Amino acid sequence: MTDYVRENQKRWNRVAKNGILYTVPISHEELLDCKKRELTVFLTHGKPVPSTWFDKAPGKKILGLACGGGQQGPQFALKGFDTTIMDFSEEQLASDRLVAEREDLTIETVLADMTQPFPFEDETFDIVFCPVSNVYIENLKNMWQESYRILKKGGLLMVGYMNPWIYMYDGDAVWDRPDQALELKYALPYNSRQLEADGLIQIDPEYGYEFSHTLEEQIAGQLKAGFAMIDFYEAKDEGNRLSQYGSDYLANLSIKL
Repeated sequence: MTDYVRENQKRWNRVAKNGILYTVPISHEELLDCKKRELTVFLTHGKPVPSTWFDKAPGKKILGLACGGGQQGPQFALKGFDTTIMDFSEEQLASDRLVAEREDLTIETVLADMTQPFPFEDETFDIVFCPVSNVYIENLKNMWQESYRILKKGGLLMVGYMNPWIYMYDGDAVWDRPDQALELKYALPYNSRQLEADGLIQIDPEYGYEFSHTLEEQIAGQLKAGFAMIDFYEAKDEGNRLSQYGSDYLANLSIKL
């Protein structure tokens, strides 16, 4: 792993212990409620994945890619999916194991870095499900190629990512200083590792390194890996000041032909 990946790994291990929105394991009561309704999982903040997307899959063997935290994996297992969760945070994976043991569910957890070759055989999975997480890696090529490799023919890639335009603004003003005027600050694509190397910013370990990526990297990257995109949606995080001006999240469904 590169240094920035190690730093992001440390960050997620740390916040998983402290508890933030994406690190608190689903409760027994919440999971009981899941039994009563259709599968409701999220690739982005603000809008659930359409249930019809899962109907298009050739089977129910699913990889939750960078999807640890004990929240979505247990819901997949509860609904009969053969569930594997891959994450670079041991603490996040521990949350999945905690819920699985508590609820008598079967979830395989794999500690791995998605900037490296995935530790799975070719054509292993029917679905790769990746909530907003590629914001934490600098180059997406390996992620797209490896996702394609491990999917069966007709397999589905479900992925959420940030709308890059939000990175043009100072993050502190967006999230923590609601009275401060929003001001354009950064050119795209935003690359916090490079900005730090150039002495233009200093990374707060509480937030880690982030990368906006171009839509060409996100969308054309999938197409160049061999996928065909078959559905798409936008979503908003109402806690983000910028969401009043446009959607801050994007998600798409792609298929391995």
